[in-house]
Amino acid sequence: MKQEITIRESLNAGDLGYLTYLHAKIYKNECHYDLEFEGYVCKTFYDFTKRYSADRDRFFIAEQDGVIVGSIAILGHSDNEAQLRWFLVEPKLRGLGLGQTLFKKSMAYCKMRGYGKVWLLTTSDQEKAISIYEKEGFKLIREEAQTMWGRVLLEREYELNL
Repeated sequence: MKQEITIRESLNAGDLGYLTYLHAKIYKNECHYDLEFEGYVCKTFYDFTKRYSADRDRFFIAEQDGVIVGSIAILGHSDNEAQLRWFLVEPKLRGLGLGQTLFKKSMAYCKMRGYGKVWLLTTSDQEKAISIYEKEGFKLIREEAQTMWGRVLLEREYELNL
């Protein structure tokens, strides 16, 4: 019997490695991204570990039966500006509201922390996530064709003024 999904706001040993695995697996299956994408995710997590601050950064990790099934993170870049990163939900759990719950928790943290602007980078093929961002008021501010992860993609930058 499956346990309910819980969400924690702390990082445990192994979380970043497992999240790298999930990103690589899901994006390979759904978007056909190549091995370079996994390296990119590894590098972004490595860079994060060098600058992590419990005062400005927050992870929201969804777990079921002790296994990570979703995540979202807020990285504070200044007292007023933060970046939304690593938003992911296991495909078998999509449509249950988990993505919305993670997203709302991350935005509540931004408001509590006093961030006036939140921005994110994504690609045009991430239609479900983009629909969440746009429903919540994020505006597209930049779009540029890039060759990455074995494909030509439109990289998009969105921002939200809180």
